[in-house]
Amino acid sequence: MISLSAVTVAYAQSIAGTWQGTLPVGQSPRIVLRIAVAGNGALRGSVIFVDRSADALPLLSTTYRAPNLTAAIGEITFRGKLSADGKSIAGTWTQGNQSFTVSFALATPETLWTYSGLSTMPTMSATADPSFEVATIKPSAHDANWGYSRGTRLFQARGNTIADLIQFAYQVRRRQIDGGPSWMDELRFDVTGEPDAPGLPSREQERLMLRKLLAQRFGFRVHIVQRDFPVYALVVDKSPPKIDVSAPSVDNILVSPRELENGTTAVQFSHTTMPELTEFLMGFIQDRQIVDETGLKGRFDFTVTIPTSSIQSGNDIDKATAFLLGVKPLGFKLQPKKEPLEVIAVDNIDTPTAN
Repeated sequence: MISLSAVTVAYAQSIAGTWQGTLPVGQSPRIVLRIAVAGNGALRGSVIFVDRSADALPLLSTTYRAPNLTAAIGEITFRGKLSADGKSIAGTWTQGNQSFTVSFALATPETLWTYSGLSTMPTMSATADPSFEVATIKPSAHDANWGYSRGTRLFQARGNTIADLIQFAYQVRRRQIDGGPSWMDELRFDVTGEPDAPGLPSREQERLMLRKLLAQRFGFRVHIVQRDFPVYALVVDKSPPKIDVSAPSVDNILVSPRELENGTTAVQFSHTTMPELTEFLMGFIQDRQIVDETGLKGRFDFTVTIPTSSIQSGNDIDKATAFLLGVKPLGFKLQPKKEPLEVIAVDNIDTPTAN
């Protein structure tokens, strides 16, 4: 729990409110940030991604030292400065390794954004083999923000290097790409494409279309090799693990952190597969791949509890250690070992052909 001095509590009254702003990526996703002052003077906050859900996700930490606000949830941190008139907060939204300039405005009941439901567009057939029917590739603006947008038929990747696109298309980390010219990590492109098959594509169908686009427009040719890497294997340490099978009616993945009064944070996972858990953990444990060797299939509900101070720490080792220990009460462990992983060996890559 965060304790504030009397002076800070007075300042906190001016930061309390409902704020809203957009991320400058893809289709400009909207964010609502709510900040309140608890009875003991501590700040409490939540964030709603209103284009995806009406659910408010509790912020893991919220601190205000006038005029500076810091709010964090998972790997997302916002640091901003309250304007002199108290009606806006301008700052930097950091998500993973990417940072964006974001401004939040104080919302009123009349201007407040609300969730209006997800697209009712039918999904693309699982047997479809889509390509981009129309695709444009252009150099990114010098100050372009990085990101992908999903949820519509239009695929958009902005401010991406070729290495970024390869990582997404082949579902690998940068360490698993070998060879290629230096400009693969230097030149940035905006890619927009619409599939030639009806319906909303799955993430894997988006990857497939991007692999085809890389081959057609960049002359990208590769071969796959296996190499040994240091990894953490997520394994079952105590059987059966303390997790629950998700209800069949639940179809949305949800990762929801909740700060507890004993100095810990409970990160609740709903409708989550073991590979999705390893992908989440890699956001905090950067030095190794994490591979699923639990043998567990399906989707599960469970909670990982870790020290709040570790999440708020700027030290990556602290965060990694917290999650290494946090999975143990569930009956899992992260076992260090070496394991062969696929490596994308680049045979050829050219600058893109004209649109």
